[in-house]
Amino acid sequence: MNPIRNRSRAAGACLLAVGLALTAGSCARPDVRSGGGPLRLCGVDFPRGADAIGATPLGTSTRGMPPAPAGGSRLPARTGTPLGVIRIVAVSHDCHHGRTVVVTPASAVRVDAVARDRAGRVVALELVTARSGITTRVHVYAYDGGRPVGQLRTTVG
Repeated sequence: MNPIRNRSRAAGACLLAVGLALTAGSCARPDVRSGGGPLRLCGVDFPRGADAIGATPLGTSTRGMPPAPAGGSRLPARTGTPLGVIRIVAVSHDCHHGRTVVVTPASAVRVDAVARDRAGRVVALELVTARSGITTRVHVYAYDGGRPVGQLRTTVG
């Protein structure tokens, strides 16, 4: 046996274990299935439905993103009662560093819950359809100040 090769494999396995531990401890655990109670992100409980999925993270591509909005996040109207299948979007992997968020078209969906950091920036949000039985596609754009940081095109409902 080659002791150098074995040490290299052990070091690689150790780095993988550390990476997995850091990922598991992050704010948004991406694959939480329904039936296990509410999904807790950054101190906010998001309700779970029979057809609900875990939190969907933003992609890191900034291609085609509009300029950052002046005056903060542009979120849809709030609703107290989910009307359709919910979509939970994780905007930041770190509960202490939120983002300015734009959801468009805002008229197609409603926001049922929002997790924010201490400065009031969005960390995660729960989108539901504006009308029961309607499926719609929306864009979620995230900015760090005026700098685009990620986006997601997703189906709600």
